Amino acid sequence: MITLYETAYLRIKYEPRHRLLDLQWLTEQVPPAEFRQGYWQALLLAEQYQTRAWLSDFRTVPVPEPADMRWLADHWYPRYVRLKLDKVAIIKPLNPAGQQALAAVVQLANEAGHTNRPDAQYFDNPDAARAWVRQPLTSGQLPPAG
Repeated sequence: MITLYETAYLRIKYEPRHRLLDLQWLTEQVPPAEFRQGYWQALLLAEQYQTRAWLSDFRTVPVPEPADMRWLADHWYPRYVRLKLDKVAIIKPLNPAGQQALAAVVQLANEAGHTNRPDAQYFDNPDAARAWVRQPLTSGQLPPAG
């Protein structure tokens, strides 16, 4: 894996063989500007590297302020859903507040019509998430035709 971006808050790695972007939040305490910058960097890198698989390690994800949740839904998600992703794996937050925030952001994005495709697979175990996202697609995982 190649480290593409790293701060005290976030590490983004890329695995060329699987065209996998691996996003890991390193702490729950992140200033709003760094929160947005981190998400934006992940999006730009996914576009630049034509990522086909996305893994978000949210075990220590920061709980966003309401304005940041709205920013994700209004500005980040519209570009994210245009990525040509085949697989999305999410390692669930350990913190109940992080779990609620993740669900709220997904709901806001869905309400705005930014439906996540493919559907994300959620994991408690980081090794299981990484193993799943690296497996070849099966016919049941292929996106619908048309």
